[in-house]
Amino acid sequence: MNKVLFLDFDGVLFNTIKEVYLINRFIFLGEDFFSTINEENFTFFKKYKYLVYNIWMFYYFNPLVFSFDKNIEFNFIEKLKNRNPELEKNFINDFLNARYSLIKNHSDFWRNLETPYQFFYEIKNLYQEQKGRIVIVSKKNKTSILERFETYGLDFSIDDVFGYEFLDKYSSKGEFLSEYLELNNIEQAIFVDDNSSNLNSVNNKKIKTILASWGNCHPNSTGLSEVQAINEIKKFFNP
Repeated sequence: MNKVLFLDFDGVLFNTIKEVYLINRFIFLGEDFFSTINEENFTFFKKYKYLVYNIWMFYYFNPLVFSFDKNIEFNFIEKLKNRNPELEKNFINDFLNARYSLIKNHSDFWRNLETPYQFFYEIKNLYQEQKGRIVIVSKKNKTSILERFETYGLDFSIDDVFGYEFLDKYSSKGEFLSEYLELNNIEQAIFVDDNSSNLNSVNNKKIKTILASWGNCHPNSTGLSEVQAINEIKKFFNP
């Protein structure tokens, strides 16, 4: 049976919340990447990061999170009712440019911002026997994902990484996954993500979804632990 495991990157394989915070702080507040982090604000940012699952959404999220908005969940949803595509496009460019500058000019500092979860090491061990059946589906750019893997000794196939540049043309991750299954004659799949909105976009009975509780999930959500998720994946490949 043709099977494939789809994995998100941020909040599933690597903890990237500090990098995301510093980039958004740089854009919205103009503070450089090396400024001392306001721990209270960083905690607030982490708590509500689950609201955001596309880069453009930070355009509406940042004014609320950096002002400690007490009704951030409600007000964020309200803001999304009056979207401005042009300003969103400008923000995406600002975000990607800031991240590129961070990686290019402060590479050592950047490398310490993204740290692997134990789940990554489990996937790394599994990859050798399941190469070609593990696919990365992430809104992070492909080059940085591959660089991260290389740093931690995972020689991952470039053809099995689908980053922001590719996924941007799809309305959701679920749409991409269904197309991938059809084009590659996949009969069964698992999709692991830490954002319930991405998981809820899946409307295909061939795909089992797993919420990564170790990532940036809604505080009231119920997902699997890293150990539970790995056990499910191992049973999936070797029933």
